[in-house]
Amino acid sequence: MEPLPFLIGFESHLPRAFGMEKTPLFRWMRSMLAGERCRAIVAISEFARSQFLRQHEGGPEAATLAAKVRVRYPNTELAEATDPFIHETGMPLRLVFVGNHFARKGGLVALRMADLAHQRAIPLHLTIISSLEVGASSWVDPLDRGFFAPYFDLLSSLPNVNHLGTLENRAVLDQIAQAHFLLLPTLSDTFGFSVLEAFAHHTPVVATAQGALTEFIRDGENSLLLPLETDAWGEWVHLGRRDRDQPAYGALFKAETDRLAEEGLARMVAATQTAEGYRQMRRKAYETAEQLFAAGPANQYWDDLYPTLL
Repeated sequence: MEPLPFLIGFESHLPRAFGMEKTPLFRWMRSMLAGERCRAIVAISEFARSQFLRQHEGGPEAATLAAKVRVRYPNTELAEATDPFIHETGMPLRLVFVGNHFARKGGLVALRMADLAHQRAIPLHLTIISSLEVGASSWVDPLDRGFFAPYFDLLSSLPNVNHLGTLENRAVLDQIAQAHFLLLPTLSDTFGFSVLEAFAHHTPVVATAQGALTEFIRDGENSLLLPLETDAWGEWVHLGRRDRDQPAYGALFKAETDRLAEEGLARMVAATQTAEGYRQMRRKAYETAEQLFAAGPANQYWDDLYPTLL
């Protein structure tokens, strides 16, 4: 039996073998991608495509690999086109944070938003869906476990925060659909799959301008995009620092957390000042899901692509 042809998709790097770039295994995997059996390499975003080209730049198969790459966004089932959410001016802000890497995804920012709102008597309720992983399991977190103690104190003491732990996906989507905003003020995320699920349920997002998020979040139109200092590749400039166990890095992380919380809270309050203005943002979020992430057109794309290539 002849070896079967294939196509392959990826989120950021391919092969996803960090630290193995000089090994025979990595070279073999790269040769498989460059070989005739591999008919297409599908990046889930332009950001992923640029990461892939950067990863193989200068390599012996760089041109061959580049010629095979195409971009197709992930997809999801859309909720009903009629949005059941009702917003009235002055009603409490309902926010939801979803992410197991709690600090990396922006959970500390979410807690500080709730803290600031409580101090300033801004009506706001935050729901957190997370296993609360922090520290060494993430590539951006401070490594001093004591750094997180004040934030976990907020988690247990703030009256406007509800931590639900982890939930099955349907329950998560229900929480997102009932929120004014999904929070993803992340310091490092390649795509942010929760954004497309939020858009598919009419819910705008508060996110940071990094990774692929800038490709489909239109600030002030379908969501709110907070500024973040990034490099030429769209990644946080402090990614990869080797001093994560030092107080200076903790101070930097705290300063970014406080800044994003202040800016994010102010922008959410402003965005919900008028009921019609906020409803328009929800409409634009859903329209983005229809245009970019709907399962129906995606299914047709893949059904057409496979016989063409294979």
